[in-house]
Amino acid sequence: MDTFAAGGPFMIPITIIGLIMLGLGVYVIARAFSRQQPANIQALKGLVLQLGVFAFFTGLMSQAIGLMQAFQAIQQIGDVSPAIVAGGLYVSFIAPVWGLIQLLLGLALYMVATYRLAHRS
Repeated sequence: MDTFAAGGPFMIPITIIGLIMLGLGVYVIARAFSRQQPANIQALKGLVLQLGVFAFFTGLMSQAIGLMQAFQAIQQIGDVSPAIVAGGLYVSFIAPVWGLIQLLLGLALYMVATYRLAHRS
């Protein structure tokens, strides 16, 4: 939880996007395995992947904003310890990594749904 909190304010939207993607992905896979599937299953399947990409890019945007703020602070302060800069860089990668985890989960759900829909019996 400490790492999640250290990731900054973008961690909550990334998590919400991930939860929506997970719910939608489970729905799409359940429909892919059922005999009756809605006509828009392909669009919903694509939306799962798009939400994962959106979560990842939200994490990258969070990192860019954080780094811009950090570099501005370093510029104003002047001389900063390398250990402090390294700690800041570590924190700046938390949100993109969390977004990447969401993207990989979305990709896995997308692949399962695609395989199942392609190999229906």
